[in-house]
Amino acid sequence: MMDTLSENPRAVIGANNPPPEMTPFDAVKINITDLYDEARLWLDGTPVETQEQADALNTLKARIKDAIRAAETQRVIEGTPHKQAIDEIQARYNELIGNNKSVTGIALKAEEACNKALKPYLLELDRQQQEAARIAREEAERKQREAMEAMRQRDAANLQQREDAERLVQEAKQADAAASQAEKAKAHAKGEGRATGLRTVYRAVMVDRQLAAKWVWLDRNEELMAWIQDQADKAVRGGVRSIAGFEVIEEKVL
Repeated sequence: MMDTLSENPRAVIGANNPPPEMTPFDAVKINITDLYDEARLWLDGTPVETQEQADALNTLKARIKDAIRAAETQRVIEGTPHKQAIDEIQARYNELIGNNKSVTGIALKAEEACNKALKPYLLELDRQQQEAARIAREEAERKQREAMEAMRQRDAANLQQREDAERLVQEAKQADAAASQAEKAKAHAKGEGRATGLRTVYRAVMVDRQLAAKWVWLDRNEELMAWIQDQADKAVRGGVRSIAGFEVIEEKVL
């Protein structure tokens, strides 16, 4: 007898361990899985033909909706402690680096203040650099004209004229290089970290509504039609039943 028991480890005391305790998620999953399997038996492509079938299917649908609500409730219950912890962390960091409609972190406020203080200086520096580049380019063009004129008028038999003309050509090349370098200059504040400089941005300001509407109609027609459809849908949901250019269709849905 003992030999038989030793050969069967589940036949000794303590070997029949109880199944692990079912979690709320396990219960929700089993319920929804069972309902899904039942729905597969019902929904095999055969149409509903009797009131009894319709009532039974509606009962199944009601149970599925109850299961969905139960699952959503359990999801919220399980997620609430984590959400509260995340919200608490977010609130702490928002004070420092938050950037939304309700809060601006002190770090972002400080950064914005730095930018506002730097902008006037960098704008003036940029103006000075552009002016210097303009003057350098004008000087380079003047030297180029002088060099071209000297090369045109030089006497091939006069070595001094040839040397002077060649010198002017070299000076013109140097002036052109200096002008190009000046034109590349950027207004920056350096110091530690990444340099801060001015950026060129563009924004559209509407000055003619009719021409703007024509541009949208021709160049952004698909996006315009989607927006118009969305506006019509909102109007119909709000109770409007007559819209120019649209046919309001009545249909039954579940």
